[in-house]
Amino acid sequence: MVYIIFILSLVAVTKGADWLVEGAVGLARLWGISQIVVGATIVSLGTTLPETLISAFAAAQGKGDVIVGTAIGSILFNTAVILGLAALIRPPRLTERQPFYKAGTMVGVLILFALLALDLHISRGDSLLLAFVLILFLGSNMWNRTRNSGEKKNNISKNDLIKHLVHLVIGSILVVAGANFLLDSGVEIARILGVPEAIIAVTLFAVGSSLPELITAITAASKGHTDLVLGNVMGANTLNIVFVISTAGLISPFAVAPSVLSIDVLFSLSMMSILLIPALFTKKISRLQGIISIIAYFAYLGILIF
Repeated sequence: MVYIIFILSLVAVTKGADWLVEGAVGLARLWGISQIVVGATIVSLGTTLPETLISAFAAAQGKGDVIVGTAIGSILFNTAVILGLAALIRPPRLTERQPFYKAGTMVGVLILFALLALDLHISRGDSLLLAFVLILFLGSNMWNRTRNSGEKKNNISKNDLIKHLVHLVIGSILVVAGANFLLDSGVEIARILGVPEAIIAVTLFAVGSSLPELITAITAASKGHTDLVLGNVMGANTLNIVFVISTAGLISPFAVAPSVLSIDVLFSLSMMSILLIPALFTKKISRLQGIISIIAYFAYLGILIF
């Protein structure tokens, strides 16, 4: 039975990601909003739901390590693997200012989290500050609705609007629900096959909550919507701090392990630097940068395991 669930879940996330991308791109064209803004807000909010739910339940149970591990681990995977894979499929070009604004926000909120966690604790006051940044982030994205791609805003047809909204909502549900079932069934299959618990924890649990972003990014990149990929990754990374962490902290303040600041945050910033600093000059993320980031991520996992 677990194998059937695994296959059905795989079909659900694949088809859901396809609809999610179609709906998001369709709405962007109808409303005259850039794909990177849609990716950073609507798509990212949908694909970040697993991390938010996991962290909320962990906060209610007083499991601070799970909260931070889920949020920072997702940022690491999103940056090094998802953006790296997208670069391998179709190198994104950063010819406009929007991606750099989103990248700056992503790096800024991660540094803000590190500063708030210097006392190895996230309080409700810290969480309120992060929630305020979340409101500013979403508000600025909604305010900046003009698209820089030069495409004209299309006349909004009610039928087209409904179709794209349905695709977006159903796609988000399929991706999030399918990813959860895919993770659970994958873990069960790994246990049946005798894979050690430590490997399961570091791999399947670490990347499981990022499956929606992964499937969405691969689907979008293969269709040439690289702006949507950039927006989704940068938006999801930002939301992992200002949405996931703040939600958990408002439910219950939690402790932060010293290794999070000395290893995980520094590694996350390093991966962002590898992918984004050269792009300031080349105006693109190359396949070589993607390969380096993916190799670095698996080297990081190897260090954690061994």
